[in-house]
Amino acid sequence: MSDNKVLVLRTCANDMSDHAGQVWPDAGLVVCKHWKPSKKLENGLVGLLWGEGSSTQLSLRADAKWVVCEVHIGHIIKLDEDGMIKFPEAEVVHTGTQDSSINYIAAHIEHYQSANIPLIDTPLESPNKTSSREFESRRAQGYSPFGIGAKTDASQTFETAVYGSTLTGGHQSYLLAGYGSTETAGGQSSLIAGYGSTLTAADSSSLTAGYGSTEMAGDDSSLIAGYGSTQIAGQKSTLTADYGSSQTAQDGSTLTAGYGSTETAGSDSSLTAGYGSTQTAQEGSALTAGYGSTETAGSDSALIAGYGSTQTAGQDSTLTAGYGTTQTAQDSSALTAGYGSTGTAGPESSLIAGYGSTQTAGHESTLTAGYGSTQTAQENSSLTAGYGSTATAGSDSTLIAGYGSTQTAGHESTLTAGYGTTQTAQESSSLTAGYGSTATAGHDSSLIAGYGSTQTAGYESTLTAGYGSTQTAQESSSLTAGYGSTGTAGYASSLIAGYGTTQTAGYESSLTAGYGSTLTAQESSSLTAGYGSTETAGGDSSLIAGYGSTQTAGYDSSLTAGYGSTLTAQDGSSLTAGYGTTETAGHESSLIAGYGSTQTAGYESHLTAGYGSTQTARESSVLTAGYGSTATAGGDSSLIAGYGSTQTAGHDSTLTAGYGSTLTARENSSLTAGYGSTQTAGYKSTLTAGYGSTQTARESSVLTAGYGSTGTAGSNSSLIAGYGSTQTAGYDSTLTAGYGSTLTAQDSSSLTAGYGSTETAGYDSTLIAGYGSTLTAQHNSTLTAGYGSTETAGQDSSLIAGYGSSLTSGIRSFLTAGYGSTLISGLRSVLTAGYGSSLTSGMHSTLTAGYGSNQIASYQSSLIAGPDSTQIAGHKSMLIAGKDSSQTAGYRSTLIAGAGSVQTAGDRSKLIAGKDSTQIAGDRSKLLAGSNSHLTAGDRSKLTAGDDCTLMGGDKSVLTAGKNSILVGGARSKLIGSLGSTLTGGENATLIFRCWNGKRFKNVVAHTGKDGVEAHVPYQVDEADNLVTKPDE
Repeated sequence: MSDNKVLVLRTCANDMSDHAGQVWPDAGLVVCKHWKPSKKLENGLVGLLWGEGSSTQLSLRADAKWVVCEVHIGHIIKLDEDGMIKFPEAEVVHTGTQDSSINYIAAHIEHYQSANIPLIDTPLESPNKTSSREFESRRAQGYSPFGIGAKTDASQTFETAVYGSTLTGGHQSYLLAGYGSTETAGGQSSLIAGYGSTLTAADSSSLTAGYGSTEMAGDDSSLIAGYGSTQIAGQKSTLTADYGSSQTAQDGSTLTAGYGSTETAGSDSSLTAGYGSTQTAQEGSALTAGYGSTETAGSDSALIAGYGSTQTAGQDSTLTAGYGTTQTAQDSSALTAGYGSTGTAGPESSLIAGYGSTQTAGHESTLTAGYGSTQTAQENSSLTAGYGSTATAGSDSTLIAGYGSTQTAGHESTLTAGYGTTQTAQESSSLTAGYGSTATAGHDSSLIAGYGSTQTAGYESTLTAGYGSTQTAQESSSLTAGYGSTGTAGYASSLIAGYGTTQTAGYESSLTAGYGSTLTAQESSSLTAGYGSTETAGGDSSLIAGYGSTQTAGYDSSLTAGYGSTLTAQDGSSLTAGYGTTETAGHESSLIAGYGSTQTAGYESHLTAGYGSTQTARESSVLTAGYGSTATAGGDSSLIAGYGSTQTAGHDSTLTAGYGSTLTARENSSLTAGYGSTQTAGYKSTLTAGYGSTQTARESSVLTAGYGSTGTAGSNSSLIAGYGSTQTAGYDSTLTAGYGSTLTAQDSSSLTAGYGSTETAGYDSTLIAGYGSTLTAQHNSTLTAGYGSTETAGQDSSLIAGYGSSLTSGIRSFLTAGYGSTLISGLRSVLTAGYGSSLTSGMHSTLTAGYGSNQIASYQSSLIAGPDSTQIAGHKSMLIAGKDSSQTAGYRSTLIAGAGSVQTAGDRSKLIAGKDSTQIAGDRSKLLAGSNSHLTAGDRSKLTAGDDCTLMGGDKSVLTAGKNSILVGGARSKLIGSLGSTLTGGENATLIFRCWNGKRFKNVVAHTGKDGVEAHVPYQVDEADNLVTKPDE
């Protein structure tokens, strides 16, 4: 029997943490970290004494941990809240569920004498006997430890059931049941059930159920259910359910549900649901739902839903939804939706939707939607939509839409749309559209559209459209269109269009169009068109067209067209056309055309055409054409054409053509062509062509071509071509080409090419190429190439290349390359390369490379490389490298490297390197290195290094090193070392130790074979400058 301790009931979270964050043990001592003796919940451990009192501080979650702890009675501070006490420390004696914790107190309360005495100022009536099942003394006070927080009376009964049991209790009863149980109790009862149970209680009852349970309670009840549960409660009830639950409550109720739940509540209710839930409430209710939920509420309700939700509300309701939501509300409602949502509301409603939403509203409504939305509203409505939206509104409505939207409105409506929009409105309406839009309006309407729009309007309408628009209007209408538009209007109409527009008008109409437009009008009409337009008019008409236009007119008409236009007129007509125009006229007509035009005229006609035009005339005609034109004339004709033109003429004709033209003439003709042209001429002809042209001529011809052209000529020809051209010529020809060109010539030719070109030439040729070019030439050729080029030349050639190039040449060649290049050459060649290049050459070559390069050379070569390079050379070579380089050379080579380099050379080589280097050389070599280096050489070599070095030399060698070095020499060698050095010499060797006495250096000299100094024994000098043998390590 314990007389100074009590049992206290409390709850913790699933991780055993309390409201202050302190973690309780499953069993054992727990101490408050921040204890303060006050009557506040803070700074202490709290719980219900004997499990009796209010449950407001207990967690009723399904995953809560119920804890029973033992507390010393002297540590207890009674709090103001019913049954709640505060204490600094406790001993946890039980951790489990709500049922197990209550049963633990019931089973052990009889062992505590303190259960029958009052606590502080609270009298506790003690019965004669405390029952472990009924707690008679505590029930007499109006409390039950089994129904936490539930008030009882003296006639109350407490029932506990096992799995599958059925319990029935009276008014204010407390019932506890196992899994699958059915409980029935009166009003204000507390029911606790296991999984799948059915609970029924009167008004104001508190029900707690497990997963999948069904609960029924009266008004003002509080219900808590597990997953998939169904709850029914009266008015002003509070319901809390887990995932997939169904809840039903009267007006003013508060419902909280888990994922996928269904909630039904009365007017003015507040509903909160998880993902995919369905909620139904009366007017004035506030609903909050998770993703994909469905909400239904009365008038003046406020609804908030997650993604993909469906919302239905009464008049003047406020709805807010997530992405892809569907909303329905009565008049004057305000709707806000996420992306792709559908909103429906009554007149005068305000709707805001996300991307791709569909909105429907009543009269005078204001709608705002995101991209690709569809909006429908009555007259006088104001609609704002995002890109690609569809808007429909009544008369006098104002519509604003984004790109590609479709708008429909009533009479006198104002519509504004983005690019590619379609607009429809009644008469007198004002429409404004973006690019590529379609607008339809009634009589006297004013339409403004963006590029490529289509507009249709009634009589006397004013239409303004952007580029490529189509406009249709009745007579006397004024139409203004952008480029490429189509305009149709009635009699005497005035039309103005942009480029490439098509216009149709009645008699005596005045038409003005942009480039490439098509105009049709009756006689006496005045037509003005832009470039490439088509015009058709009656007799005596005056036509003006832009570039590439087509014009048709009656007798004695005057036609003026832009570039590339087509003109047709009768005899005696005067035709003027732009570039690339086609003109047809009668006998003795005068034709003027722009570039690329086609002209046909009678005998002795004068034809003038622009670039790329086609001209046909009889003998003795004078033809002038623009670039790329085709001209055909009789013998002795003079033809002038633009770039890329095709000309055909008789014997001894003079032809001039533009770029890319094709010219055909007999022998001794002079041909001039533009870029990319094709020319064919007889023997000894002079041909000039533009870029990318193809030229063919016999021997001794002079050919000039533009970029990328192909030229073919006989022996001794001179060819000049643009970039990327292909040239073929005979012996001793001179060829010049642009970038990326391919040149082929016989021996002794001079070739010049642009970047990335391929050149092939005969013996002793000179080749110049741009970047990345491939050059091939015979002996004694000179080659120059850009970056990354590949050059191949014969013996004694000179090659110059850019970065990353690959050069191959014969003996005695001179090669210069950029960074990372690969050079291969014969003996006595001079190679110069950039960083990281690989050089291979014959004997006696000179190689110079940048950092990290690899060089291989034959006998007596000179190599120069940057740091980190690898060099390999033949005997008697000279190598110079940067730091950390590796060098290998033959006999009598000279090597110079940076610090940390590795050098290997043949006999009698000279090696110079920085510190941390490794040098290996043959006999009679000279080695010079910095500190921390390793030097190895043959007989009669000279080795010099810094401190902390290792030097090994053959017989008759001289070794000099700094402090702390190791020197090993052969017979008759001379070894010089500073303080801390070890010297080992062969027979008759001289050992010199340089010692510092604080003021100056002193030499300690010893000779092997004398005074007890032995050969091949390591010696050092002690602090007294005495010669001592180095002890074995």
